Amino acid sequence: MSERFAVTQKAVLVGPAPEERILLLENQNGVWELPGGQLVVGEQPDKGLKRAVSEVTGLDVKVGDPVLTTAWTLDNDDGAFAAIYAARSVTEQASLLGGHARAVWMDPEQAIERELNETQRRAIRRATE
Repeated sequence: MSERFAVTQKAVLVGPAPEERILLLENQNGVWELPGGQLVVGEQPDKGLKRAVSEVTGLDVKVGDPVLTTAWTLDNDDGAFAAIYAARSVTEQASLLGGHARAVWMDPEQAIERELNETQRRAIRRATE
């Protein structure tokens, strides 16, 4: 087993009321995902997630509590850990920064129906209960 371990953080990012839609990003490979990115060494988790979301969407978000954490082994035997947090944005004016093809705000039920991995679906359910 490798001693390398990647830490990824994602946000179930909810937009302003009354719609309270969820932001999903489609990457260049056609895969839908929650916004976020990798934590940098020495970075506090909440500040790291704010930075990562800003880097890919241009949004300034308020990070809430974690809704789901998970760990797994990658194909190259490196470890991986993901923390998914509830987060809020006061605007839906997202920009596409950081290599995504599309940013779409949608109802949480519509978001769950997208081709997300099961971990992200569970996180959306938990964050929007």
